[in-house]
Amino acid sequence: MQDDNHAGASRYSRRAWLAGAAALCAGAALPRAASAASATSAQSVARIIVPFPPGGPADFMGRLLAEKLKDTLGRTVLVDNRPGAGTRVAAEALKHAPADGGTVLLTPVDTMVIAPLIYSNLRYQPATDFTAITDVAGVQFGLAVPADAPYKTLAQFVQAARAEPKAHSIGISTVGTLLHFLATEFVARARTGSTIVPYRGGSPLVTEVLGKQIAAGMDATTTFVEYHRAGKLRVLAVAGERRADALPAVPTFAEAGYPELVAASRYLLYAPAATPPAVLGQWQQSVRKALAMGDVRDKLERTGYDLLAGSSPEEVARYVSGVSERWGPVIKASGFKGD
Repeated sequence: MQDDNHAGASRYSRRAWLAGAAALCAGAALPRAASAASATSAQSVARIIVPFPPGGPADFMGRLLAEKLKDTLGRTVLVDNRPGAGTRVAAEALKHAPADGGTVLLTPVDTMVIAPLIYSNLRYQPATDFTAITDVAGVQFGLAVPADAPYKTLAQFVQAARAEPKAHSIGISTVGTLLHFLATEFVARARTGSTIVPYRGGSPLVTEVLGKQIAAGMDATTTFVEYHRAGKLRVLAVAGERRADALPAVPTFAEAGYPELVAASRYLLYAPAATPPAVLGQWQQSVRKALAMGDVRDKLERTGYDLLAGSSPEEVARYVSGVSERWGPVIKASGFKGD
């Protein structure tokens, strides 16, 4: 009987030991599994949707940001170019993206403010479909003329345009944007009588200004900065609250006598509305780290952007609200419809 009890106890002991060993092995495996899952998450691919074709200033900024976010965000980031319908195609793509932090949109403020005011069939609602993360870079607008034009200042251009309005048309790269309504306001306040001529993008606009098929062009400074530095175009004024970082010698419209003409834009980063706050915070901090890097600042400034440090979602909301309050009445009074 004693031997039977001893044998049973031995069998029990072996079973207990095996069960305990199995439990220990399983417990040891849990951290490794969690670590593997974390590594997989960290290595997952994120997308920055850019609403313009490859090769332009916005695409350059998106790719520069994506490159740096590989380190600051800790995951591979790719640029997803979604041009079309004046940034609306890209916004719709973000609306339908998963709200998991894997997809964000880098877009000018027009997408969130101007488009809702001029398109009745807009298929997204900025207030409910998206949530702001941070701002990324400032975009100034400037009035440019050929470098050998007879006017060296904005006042001289205005004087010439008043004398011969038909000979002093102003080209713009897009319609239904902040740029469009800034040009309209300039013509009205300067009383030049100039015709505003729309082009399909900045490249054909610059080509015709350089070729003197049109007297002047108004567009983002990113379009003009290299031609200005090369002595081919002359930017007469910029529309920011302060002078453009890339063109410190060029006065603002306010300095040139038009204090009402302040219309600097910004590129903003948005995520789908239901994205968790912790994920939004990770993006925000990662972008801020990238924007603080010296080579990033140098490259953005050379491209013509105004440098920003990044901001909070609340600061983005205040900025967007200010743009809407300033330009909403102008747009409504114009009667312009984009449909």
